[in-house]
Amino acid sequence: MPPPRSIRLIASIALGCGAVGIAAVCWTEPASASNVAAGLGEDRELTVPTWLTLLTGGAAVGASAMLAALVTDRRFVDALHEWDRPFPSVSTRSSRVLAIGSVLGSVLGLTALAAVIIVGLEGPAMPTANLAVILAFVGVRALLPMITFLVVDPWPTIDPFRFIARGVTGILDRVRGRERRNTAQTGTEGAKSNAASKNAAILEYPARLSSWPAVLGLGALVWLELVLPVTTDPGVLARVAVGYACVTVVGAVLFSPAAWFRHADPLAVLFRLYGAVAPVQRQDSQFRLVVPGARLRDESVVADSSEVAFAVLLVWELTYNGFVVTTPGRRTVETLVATGLSAHVTYLALLLGGFGLALGLYWLAAHASRRTAPTYRSERALARRFAPPLLAIAAGYHLAHYVAFVASLAPASLAALSSPLAPPVNPTTLLVPGWMGTVEIGALLAGHVLAIWAAHAIAFDCFPGRLQAIRSQYPFVVVMVCYTTVSLWLLTLPTTEPVYVAG
Repeated sequence: MPPPRSIRLIASIALGCGAVGIAAVCWTEPASASNVAAGLGEDRELTVPTWLTLLTGGAAVGASAMLAALVTDRRFVDALHEWDRPFPSVSTRSSRVLAIGSVLGSVLGLTALAAVIIVGLEGPAMPTANLAVILAFVGVRALLPMITFLVVDPWPTIDPFRFIARGVTGILDRVRGRERRNTAQTGTEGAKSNAASKNAAILEYPARLSSWPAVLGLGALVWLELVLPVTTDPGVLARVAVGYACVTVVGAVLFSPAAWFRHADPLAVLFRLYGAVAPVQRQDSQFRLVVPGARLRDESVVADSSEVAFAVLLVWELTYNGFVVTTPGRRTVETLVATGLSAHVTYLALLLGGFGLALGLYWLAAHASRRTAPTYRSERALARRFAPPLLAIAAGYHLAHYVAFVASLAPASLAALSSPLAPPVNPTTLLVPGWMGTVEIGALLAGHVLAIWAAHAIAFDCFPGRLQAIRSQYPFVVVMVCYTTVSLWLLTLPTTEPVYVAG
């Protein structure tokens, strides 16, 4: 148990965050909400009662305080995070099943990419009837991340860009190997050169870039989703898919698929980081069942500052998409455009400015953590170690942001899948009930509590003393609660169409 002074500090944090939540709720009334940021779906009534919002905020802060003040048994923390169970399997049969699953996954991914391009160019104009839009936004944008952090990461198996890149690289390797065999005259030099050329990249991936290309790529995708009519014009979506495929394959061929999909491809990095939250983890050729979020404790989840930025961007891009379709967001955009900025520049400035603010707040927490719990660890090292819990917050907000969206478009998705080129003229969409707002807030709460627990476990890995480990979490808990409070506030605001853009 921490001394009374620590308990008073925890109580002060709880009261402060609770005050923020109460102020936000008092400012906001229950209102209709929609997923108009995606350009799909319809407005729906979400009854978000004041008492539920207050209860949610208080429960999140209370859970943070309890974990920080009471759970100090390292053996219990270790036992919870190290618990795992392999799925029962026979080795030979398991290898065959994995091989067959890999082939089927590759076929599924290639078929989906082909459908996005072909149906996008030749299919119906109505977005909710077009399979390309359904696959891109209901499938890859909304549903696949949910599967990734709720079950297991399927992206490496179905990723069509990875499959194409590996195929092209394999062909080039064979061509280069054949040329070297034909030109090598004798012995050792030719053999060494041929061995070195196999699976070698044309260019070496610059180590100093780390995963910054993926951060830039994800930011670009979020911005283009808003400013281009990719959700209303399937033809534009098809051309964007072709462009993304070209950039990805060329990059993977130049720098090798292993380096490109580890560091530079935004979708691969996104699914890899979300996969760390999942209860099913793949180790070598075996799947293992773990406690959800247990892997967030591992040092390997976030490798450097660029992946810290990517984790923060995962949280911010969902907040950004929620903000620009609210009344305050619309007014902010209109005010900036009135100063002479173009709409596209305005949305980019809001994206970059908000991301910079969120990232700066997180680094400020890392700096403050070294003061609340003096340590030899650098600010950079603390920021990297405490970044994985942000993935749990992002997962909770993603579920809150998209669960109703996926549910409402389920009938239209099934209709488009059954008849891609001749879907129903008026696709059916479900009217999501008001209690879905409770599910959304519950998802945010679950993500927050999981993040707090993960941060608590990480603190006990990083600091030898119990009190030092507890104190190190204070700044990060405040930042996490701030992120979640803003998310809850956005869920209760009325929504509107984003202005000045066709998407």
